[in-house]
Amino acid sequence: MDSSSSSSSLSQQPEFDYLFKLLLIGDSGVGKSSLLLRFTADSFEDLSPTIGVDFKVKMVTIGGKKLKLAIWDTGTKPLPPLTFFRLRNTMFPAYPFANE
Repeated sequence: MDSSSSSSSLSQQPEFDYLFKLLLIGDSGVGKSSLLLRFTADSFEDLSPTIGVDFKVKMVTIGGKKLKLAIWDTGTKPLPPLTFFRLRNTMFPAYPFANE
């Protein structure tokens, strides 16, 4: 192993300071995918129902720290196994507010 290459790889700045694993949960059709798309891509689209799980990453800087947000969007039922939920830092429930 070349010592110059190993020392240069050790001196590189990390891509982020903190990693947060987030999970969007809620009934089908409440807007989880729309919320995720709006937050990560700053856009709205007419989306079809998510099958399984969708995943997006967003980098943000808060207080001079780089945060990597790994966000999972649960789709229609059946939900992923319970171990999937335990691997996340935070869950965000999504539900409609309309009186229909």
